[in-house]
Amino acid sequence: MSECFKFPSELTIYEVQETFNEIKSYISDKESVSFDFSDTTEVDSAGLQLIIWVVYHSQKIGLKIDAISTNELIEKRCKKLGVGMSAPHND
Repeated sequence: MSECFKFPSELTIYEVQETFNEIKSYISDKESVSFDFSDTTEVDSAGLQLIIWVVYHSQKIGLKIDAISTNELIEKRCKKLGVGMSAPHND
């Protein structure tokens, strides 16, 4: 299993740029990734955009996503937008 990128407790417009830079560094030399959103308790539209980008960008560049850990807040917000948050099967 891959090393996991743990998202901060607050993922708002104030944290998105720093988190984006950390994610780019994290995925730069990986073949497989895992993301953990379980401790994220505050998220705004900028944070949701980052979450969606992370998942879709990883798929687009061919990274295998081993696991995505979420919580009720993230799942509800993504469901409202029609975005699935389970780790896809890259078979």
